[in-house]
Amino acid sequence: MLHWLDPDADKAGRRYEEIRANLIRLFVSKGFSDSEHKADEAFDRVMKRLPEIRSGYVGNPARYFVGVARNLILEGRRNKEVATDVLPECLTPESGKSDAAECLLKCLKSLPPDKRELILDYHVYQGHAKIVNHREMAEELRITEGALRTRAHHIRTSLEQCVRDCIDYHRNKSGV
Repeated sequence: MLHWLDPDADKAGRRYEEIRANLIRLFVSKGFSDSEHKADEAFDRVMKRLPEIRSGYVGNPARYFVGVARNLILEGRRNKEVATDVLPECLTPESGKSDAAECLLKCLKSLPPDKRELILDYHVYQGHAKIVNHREMAEELRITEGALRTRAHHIRTSLEQCVRDCIDYHRNKSGV
């Protein structure tokens, strides 16, 4: 698999770590508490399919991993098991989350699923990988990169307003 990511072993190792970190962020952004396990599961599934796809796959292998991750997310939504004993610390209100962070999560949940997915996917990567991801997202949606930026901007603007309104509501409610 590493050779599929890059013929140079060092670069392939870095690519592996970058893809894994991005998958973990993707799973976290979709609300999975076992995001590292899900990222490993995505790699396992790709490994099983690699002999079939290696010769015919065209494009950035990272996109294939994201596709597998999206399938895992869909499966997870269908089979969602809710743990009743303890919430992960990062999800509990007592963990010191700011009002802004709580409001952002609330506002993200209020978005239609397609817009929520677009804005979260839009912000998954950093650096050059981000540029490549935006190009590939635009291709998938069959729109230009400028149209993708405009969509993301509109969603971000509405999210920012929602978060401001939510924070103001909490401040007024608490008398601050």
